[in-house]
Amino acid sequence: MQEDALHLFLRVAHQALFDRFPSLILGMNERDIPWEYDVAFIRPAGLPVAWDGKPSTTAG
Repeated sequence: MQEDALHLFLRVAHQALFDRFPSLILGMNERDIPWEYDVAFIRPAGLPVAWDGKPSTTAG
């Protein structure tokens, strides 16, 4: 059950982030993303982003 709550939280957080900053883009080639591998997870070591610096005016 905790896992479901985490997935829901992340879905809502990501949606809010991209609603607020619609011009947010990956700041590097996706093939160059460094990955960390461990027993439980495979995840990016970091995700640099780029944006135009202008927050959406429609955000509440």
